[in-house]
Amino acid sequence: MKKMIWFTTISILFMLFIMPAIMASTIKMTPAGDQPGYGPRRLSIYGTKELLQKFVSKEKNLTAIGTTVKNPNLKNKKEVILNLFDSNHNLVRKSILNGFNIGDGDFVKFVFDVVPDSTNKEYSFTLSSPTAGADEIIEVFLVDNPAEGIIEYTFAEEVHQGGIPMVTFHKPQNKWEVIRKVYSNWLSKLLFPHSQKTE
Repeated sequence: MKKMIWFTTISILFMLFIMPAIMASTIKMTPAGDQPGYGPRRLSIYGTKELLQKFVSKEKNLTAIGTTVKNPNLKNKKEVILNLFDSNHNLVRKSILNGFNIGDGDFVKFVFDVVPDSTNKEYSFTLSSPTAGADEIIEVFLVDNPAEGIIEYTFAEEVHQGGIPMVTFHKPQNKWEVIRKVYSNWLSKLLFPHSQKTE
């Protein structure tokens, strides 16, 4: 009986403390925050119609940008291109996906080589599908309210505040940094559960 209790206790402790560390050690990138809320407003991207989005990177080692993308009826099977620019509009990185791999309403990550010194720096990116026709559009949503780090967007030669509900992803400096974040988030939820609730 005692052996069973000891075995159960050790198993629970393993699941609570060791397993998260093992899983965290395999993580290659972490989000800088949660995806902002968005409503029904959308922009259609195809041909020469592209989105230009300005934003601020909150952390170092920027390595991906994610957002929700619609591919109505899965018709777009063309290249979907994200070009990343610095504040002087120099091309920094490029990420190309095929519309064939984008579902209708998927959260899509555009992954690129790490931009090391990206903390609190302003960047912009274009999102386009230049060879797609009017019946092969992809659509991106717009945020409902102002979101930290999302500055402004340009579409059809018009500039507006805000933009798409984007999330930046960053490569951790080392695996211990990821493990520390995992345990920090886990402990904060365990010790202060009410702080996770929103009004």
